[in-house]
Amino acid sequence: MNMQRTCCGAALVLASVLAGGCAAPAATDSMTVFPAIATVQSVPQALRANVAIRDVTGGSETNPAWVSKVGSGEFRDALEGSLRSAGMLAPNAQSGRFLLTAHLEKLDQPYFGFDMTVTATVAYNLSERATGKDVFKKSLATPFTAKVSDAIYAPTRLKLANEGAIRTNIQRLLDELARLSL
Repeated sequence: MNMQRTCCGAALVLASVLAGGCAAPAATDSMTVFPAIATVQSVPQALRANVAIRDVTGGSETNPAWVSKVGSGEFRDALEGSLRSAGMLAPNAQSGRFLLTAHLEKLDQPYFGFDMTVTATVAYNLSERATGKDVFKKSLATPFTAKVSDAIYAPTRLKLANEGAIRTNIQRLLDELARLSL
């Protein structure tokens, strides 16, 4: 009888942990891209240390009682760190030939599931500071799937999928910028 109570108690604790939960916001470090040397070396000379971030919008703060989201501040920090790693970030916001604006248009998240796929859609605009002329303007949509093997706890799996979708999106931006002819 005592063993049965212990098993039932453990099952109830496990069920409450899995059902309830605290959603955690996306972590900047997990969204930051550290590109390969080949990518850094392929950056056009005009972009090297010449991209300043003008604005990052569209993110949502995470409500711990609901689901993980990506905040604009965390997204901005990840974008800044990624540009720095790629050798594109200007030394400060007032310098740099180009200004980058990023707007997180959509973060498509599943409501539940074993493997969770999140798709991040971000509109980017890179313009010349002096003329205001757009040199790159594109909306990029990138999916990322977090599997049960990545995290058994569903809220953690969703957080990993959010971070992966943003990281993949930033990587795609860096790849696109590296191919620009300026």
